[in-house]
Amino acid sequence: MKWAVEIQKSSLEQRNIVDLLQGLGFELIEGVDFKAVYSPYFDSLETAAEVWNEGKKIRDAFTGSAAIDPEFVLGSVIDYSSDELRRHAFIEVEPIRMRMSVGSVSLKVSPPSNLSEDELKKWEEKRAEADYQEKLERQREKLEPVFREPKASKVLKALAEEDHTGETLYKMYEIMEGHPSNRKDFQLQFGISKHEFKRFGDAVHNPAVSGDLARHAYEDKTKTDNPMSFQEAKSFVQALAKKWLASVRGKSS
Repeated sequence: MKWAVEIQKSSLEQRNIVDLLQGLGFELIEGVDFKAVYSPYFDSLETAAEVWNEGKKIRDAFTGSAAIDPEFVLGSVIDYSSDELRRHAFIEVEPIRMRMSVGSVSLKVSPPSNLSEDELKKWEEKRAEADYQEKLERQREKLEPVFREPKASKVLKALAEEDHTGETLYKMYEIMEGHPSNRKDFQLQFGISKHEFKRFGDAVHNPAVSGDLARHAYEDKTKTDNPMSFQEAKSFVQALAKKWLASVRGKSS
């Protein structure tokens, strides 16, 4: 082992950090004053500055639009390459942390009646583990795409907006598609028919369908006989974003 990067602060429990880092291809190890992040890839890097830049990618994934841990702070880069351990500190202007929340439904599950004390304890342990795994999966389905693909951060940020317009919905679509030249392959990959896309276009572009929420200022004849409502267009993009984020995550699995 040649390099590692300290985690100076985090609001997450250690097990949670370990599981999340493993999903990104990193390990949590004992550092000097703090726990530290390590990857065999670090050993191929020549300077502490290069390692620090890799560490910042992890930090930005945790603190950015995935909103996993706004309190995640890196410490020093640890140099294990010589007999005398060295630490390299990097000073940065404190960035503005993004605090966003995406609503999720939480259901309280009650234990079966008439359980013995031992049975109740085992049930509670099993339930707690299931709850943790569900939480971990929700975290990973945001964290891993953001770490792998910069566009994923933009999509998550847009999804978190409260008041959508035709402009924001279409921009999300464009971010995922990448470029109109990709449209045929993109729509084939995600099962979007030409008619469905035209229905979506009617909703986001045309004020005759969506009023002031539409991208365009002028009303025009709709391209379909059954355009999506604005709420349908919003649901269409949200469902597409979920599938697209999963595909980004899957490419790196």
